[in-house]
Amino acid sequence: MVRAMLRLAVAAAVASAACSQTDNDRPATLQYITEAILQPNCAQDVCHSSYTRTKGYAFDTVAAARQSLKPIINPDEPDSSLLYTVLTRQIKRMPYDAPLPQKDIDLILRWIEGSARTDLGIQ
Repeated sequence: MVRAMLRLAVAAAVASAACSQTDNDRPATLQYITEAILQPNCAQDVCHSSYTRTKGYAFDTVAAARQSLKPIINPDEPDSSLLYTVLTRQIKRMPYDAPLPQKDIDLILRWIEGSARTDLGIQ
C-alpha cells in the first residue's frame, strides 16, 4: 500500500511538473524550429519539400531549411522577415490549410530575434 501511494505521489509530481512547463521552455534553435514546426507543417510533398521546392524553399531537413531561410530572415528587423510576415498576415497566410498556432509563431520570432543570425551564418 505504501508503494502504491508512493507511485501515485511520484506520478502526480511528474504530471504537475509537466503541466507547469511553458511553451517558452522549447528551444529557439534552427534544428528545433525545423523539426518540430516547419517539417510537419510546411514540408509536405506538394509544398516546401526538397522534392517540390515551392517558391524555391524546402524545410524538410535542417540543411535545406538553413539554405531556404537565410534570404527570408532579417535579424535586424525580425517583424519584417518574410518568414514571419507569411505566418502572420491575414491574406494568404501560411500554411494555407492550417495556420500555425500562435505559440509556434512566437517561438519562430524569438529564434529570429535570438540565434537566427548565428544559426544561418548571417553577417
